[in-house]
Amino acid sequence: MSYSIFKNFLQIFYILGVISVLGCGYTLQTSQSDLYWKEGVHKIYILPIVNNSYKPGVEIFIFNSMIRTLVSHQRVVLVHSKQDADALLSGFVDSAAYASVASLSVSSLNPSGVVTSSFPTSNFGVASVYNAVLSCTFSLDRVQPRPGHPSHLWSAVFSRSKQFPGSNQLDVLGTTSPLINESEFDRALQDLSRSMMDDVHESMLAMF
Repeated sequence: MSYSIFKNFLQIFYILGVISVLGCGYTLQTSQSDLYWKEGVHKIYILPIVNNSYKPGVEIFIFNSMIRTLVSHQRVVLVHSKQDADALLSGFVDSAAYASVASLSVSSLNPSGVVTSSFPTSNFGVASVYNAVLSCTFSLDRVQPRPGHPSHLWSAVFSRSKQFPGSNQLDVLGTTSPLINESEFDRALQDLSRSMMDDVHESMLAMF
């Protein structure tokens, strides 16, 4: 084989390789999503999360988890202003609460002696396990109208729950358990936010 023929063969092989990368490289990077090519959405701006629940600060957990998830997957680019974005991602906290799902008698409380000194009977029950529930709504909307394409791209509702133990270690009855329970509730909400954002990410990009 002459040098010129070999050189032409290498050029053809290189062109075919470039075509192959352009054709499927983004699909490999973004799993099964062609959000950018099909809808022209590559840069996303995350709006502040709206908290419609009675739990203050839960929107911060969700916002931080959303940023970490989108950045780690590298399937879209997050921008710092609406003007630079192709689409806006908005979120609403519909509910963030917890309720008792199991209880035990006062006689099981610590420290010992609480029953005789503070309660006339041991039939009184206290919560031992709580169930935390987090429900949110998310939507993705185009910044600029595009001919032949809807402005609203995607929306979905997500709900997650997780149980956590109640506080039964009381130094002074009724003074420490609410604080400990709220701390455990915050921890549960953080876990729920992280797991929910993985599903939000996959659901949002799988729709296209």
